Amino acid sequence: MFEFLHQMSAPKVSTAILRYIFRYAQFIGTIFFCLHNKKDDETVFIRNWLKWLNVTHRILTFTRFFWVYLGSISIKTNRVQQVLHVMRLVLSIPNVAVILGYHIFRGPEIVDLVNQFLRLFRQVSDLFKPKTPGFGGRRELILILLNLVSFAHEQTYLWFTIRKGFSCRFIIDWYCDFYLVSATNIFIHINSIGYLSLGVLYSELNRYVYTNLRIQLQKLNTSGSQQKIRRVQNRLEKCISLYREIYHTSVMFYKLFVPPLFLALIYKVVLIALIGLNMAVEFYINSFVFWILLGKHVLDLFLVTASVEGAVNQFLNIGMQFGNVGDLSKFQTTLDTLFLHLRLSHFRVSILGLFDVTQKQYLQFLSALVSWLAFIAQYRMQVGNCKAY
Repeated sequence: MFEFLHQMSAPKVSTAILRYIFRYAQFIGTIFFCLHNKKDDETVFIRNWLKWLNVTHRILTFTRFFWVYLGSISIKTNRVQQVLHVMRLVLSIPNVAVILGYHIFRGPEIVDLVNQFLRLFRQVSDLFKPKTPGFGGRRELILILLNLVSFAHEQTYLWFTIRKGFSCRFIIDWYCDFYLVSATNIFIHINSIGYLSLGVLYSELNRYVYTNLRIQLQKLNTSGSQQKIRRVQNRLEKCISLYREIYHTSVMFYKLFVPPLFLALIYKVVLIALIGLNMAVEFYINSFVFWILLGKHVLDLFLVTASVEGAVNQFLNIGMQFGNVGDLSKFQTTLDTLFLHLRLSHFRVSILGLFDVTQKQYLQFLSALVSWLAFIAQYRMQVGNCKAY
C-alpha cells in the first residue's frame, strides 16, 4: 500500500479529485454541462435537459426549505438564534437567484470559459517533452483537499446539529438544506478552483520558460544558426501568446464570477459574525459544533484568498524567469512586447472596487473577528457578574 501511495504523484491525485468535484457539482445542480473526451482533447458542452432539470430541482428544493425553515424560526424563543436564522434565510435568496440566472442566461459564456481553460492546459502541457500529467503540485493538492473538507462539512453538519432520529422527513429536510448550503457556497468554491487553475497555468508556463526557454535564449544569443534562432524565436512568441491568453481568460473569469463572489462573501461575513455572537452569548454543551461551523466559514475565505494570492504571485514572477534581459539583444524586440503587456496588465481581484482579495485583507478580517468574539464574551461575563451580585 505504501508503495502505491509513493507512486501516486500530487498532480495525478489532484486531477482525480478535481474529476470527483466535477461530478459532485453536477450532482448538486451547479454544473449543467458534460465532459466530452476525444483522445487527448477534452471539451464541455451544454445539456439542455440537464440544465432545466437542475433549475426545476433547485426551485422545488428551495421552496420547501424556505417554508419549513420559516416555520422553525417562528417557534424559536432565543432572539439571537432568530436573527441568525432570519439572516441566513434572507441572504440565501439572492444567491439562489444568481445561480438560476447563470443557468438560464449565461450558460454559453460559462461553457466557453471552461473550454478556454481546458485548451490552455493542453497548450501549456504540450510545451513539455514528455508532457507533464496532472494538476499543479503539493500546494495545489493541499488546497484541493481542504476544499473536500469544506464539501464534507456541507453534507454532514446537519447530522450533528439536530439531535433527532433519522426519518424520511429528516432526510428530505436534510437534502433540501444541503442543496441550499451547496448553492450559497458554490461561488466561493468556483472562485477558489478557478484562481487555483490560473495560478497553475502561470506556474507551469513560468517553469517552462525558466528551465527550457531561457537556457536556449542565452545559448543562441551569442552564437547559433538562423534556423535555430528562428525556432527558439517561435517558442518565445508562443509563450508570450500563452501569457496573453491566460491573462485574457482571467479577465473573463473575473467579469463572470466576481459579482456573485461578492454576494457569497457578504453571506459568509454576516454568518460568521452572527455565529460568533451566538457562541459568545449562549455557551451550549454542543458549542463545539458551532466552533466547527465557524471554522468552516473561515476556511472557505482562506481558500479563496490563498488561490488568488498564488495566481497573483505567479503573474508577478513572469518577468523574473528571463534573467538579465539586457544580455538577450537578439530577442530584445520580442521581449519588449512581453514587458509592455506586463506593464499594461494588472492582475488583481478587486471586489466591486471596494477591496482587493489579499492575505493582508484576510488577516485583518481574522483580527476583527477575534476582537468581535472577545468583546461579546467579555460583555457576557460582565452581565453574568452583575446578575450574580
